[in-house]
Amino acid sequence: MSELKKDTIEFLKVLADQTRLEILDLLYQKDKTSSEIQSALNKSQSTISQHLKVLANKNLINFERINNVRYYNIKNIEVFKLLIDIKSFVAGINKEKLQTMRNEDVLDTLF
Repeated sequence: MSELKKDTIEFLKVLADQTRLEILDLLYQKDKTSSEIQSALNKSQSTISQHLKVLANKNLINFERINNVRYYNIKNIEVFKLLIDIKSFVAGINKEKLQTMRNEDVLDTLF
């Protein structure tokens, strides 16, 4: 397997976690400290720290230290374009699946 393929798989695994997506959504609104993220998501400090580390290691977020406090922010806003495209794709698949189910229900009713 190519290195690019491995990197792509690892990147998608990072995005496939609910907590990390919630953190990205919070940081889209404005920079936040880990305590603010912890409070907003009602998760433990260790859980948030672990997820922040993963996001930082994949270059999705940065932090800026102000008076010994880390403020996390989005490193590359383009990740949101990707997430919107993924959500649109999934919505299209679900719409198609729902339409197929409706058509099958109609056929079951008729026959």
